[in-house]
Amino acid sequence: MLTLLAFVVTIVVIVAFHEWGHFLAMRAFGVRVLTFSVGFGPRLARFTDKKGTDWVISAIPLGGFVKPLDRRDDELPPDAREDEEFSGKPAWQRVVVYAAGPVFNFILAFLIYWLLMMAVGQRDSLAVVGAPAPQSAAAEAGFQAGDQWLAVDGREVEGWQDVISALVLHLGEEAPVPVRVREAGGGTTVRELNLGPWSADPEQSPFSALGLHQAVLIGRVAEDSGATRSDIRVDDQVLTTAGEPVTGWASWRDLLQASAGEALPATVLRDGRQVSLTLYPLPVEYQGRTVGQLGVAPGGLVEHTYNPVAAVGAAGDRFAQQVNVIWASVVKLFTGHLPLDSLGGPVTIAQVAGESAAVGFASFLMLLAYLSITLGVINLLPVPMLDGGWILFGIIEMIRGRSLPERLLMTAQGVGLTLVVSFMLLAIYNDLVRQFS
Repeated sequence: MLTLLAFVVTIVVIVAFHEWGHFLAMRAFGVRVLTFSVGFGPRLARFTDKKGTDWVISAIPLGGFVKPLDRRDDELPPDAREDEEFSGKPAWQRVVVYAAGPVFNFILAFLIYWLLMMAVGQRDSLAVVGAPAPQSAAAEAGFQAGDQWLAVDGREVEGWQDVISALVLHLGEEAPVPVRVREAGGGTTVRELNLGPWSADPEQSPFSALGLHQAVLIGRVAEDSGATRSDIRVDDQVLTTAGEPVTGWASWRDLLQASAGEALPATVLRDGRQVSLTLYPLPVEYQGRTVGQLGVAPGGLVEHTYNPVAAVGAAGDRFAQQVNVIWASVVKLFTGHLPLDSLGGPVTIAQVAGESAAVGFASFLMLLAYLSITLGVINLLPVPMLDGGWILFGIIEMIRGRSLPERLLMTAQGVGLTLVVSFMLLAIYNDLVRQFS
């Protein structure tokens, strides 16, 4: 139920904002708007405002539209004025109307990022790696426990979110990506990371695809705890426990909880050298069962808070980063650097929306901003039937000084419709394959 609700809210919000941009631009240029619809199919609710616009909510929340008075679609009613008709407006005004939808998607995303920067700021973990998986791309590149990522192909990074955003830009490329790291001993070097395993299956987590593990860094040690008895210290990086490599906080915590009262041999990285310890998770009662507790908290956390003015710059940086990632992904999809089966449809969106909503409202808003940018970018592609196609035709008309032939526009619209429907069907097919494979 949460997945369905999150999906509907996501689609309705980003589509309504998109169409609202078109609507306001039309009204600003004096175009009569006949219908503003969110969704398709049977009408669930409807009312007519004093200017004659029908506001409609329909049953299928997979899109929406704004219908202006346009002689190309219908005969003009007797009470219509020529200056209320859309196709008769100057080309530059029609270009602004078409561009307003994607622009409003970008505005929505920026506002979400701005609010989140003020409310929760930015939180991440330092991009410090644990021991890479054997025979993985990370291992072949020479990554070692304690390496801290500093830059990806010259682009500076701080936390793991920055790392993933930087790596996405290189998906599908054959050449390895240069990664500058600070080694545990303090020196810097460059590792050449092959993204081939991730490019072959972009739906995988980049960590599992490339064999990367986030370091388990100790940030706080409780007094009179198993950690003090174990001599574990702040800034230690846990490498192994009970003879097994530590691959993340979640699995390490599970191991400790399952080992109440036991003595676990471990190795940690401390000041660039490995130190052997024995961990003593003390037995505690938790939710009616006895679990092991060491008494440590994660370290290596990156937290930034912003006032309303500083949040503008931070939101702008995040917005630009996401636009760059989405645009690069779209280009790689069309150029064949990314497989077409990585394209996701409504089922994928619904699942991701539901998962994000379950994590928390902030996570859901981040997804909403990302999808809003995606909708804006895709609609700006110069494909007939999309806003970008009509913007291109409008610019050509402005350069020519006269309208394009109606036959050309109709042919282009048919081609564009075929392309758009084909990609929609491909996305739905990919969704079904993922569900039943």
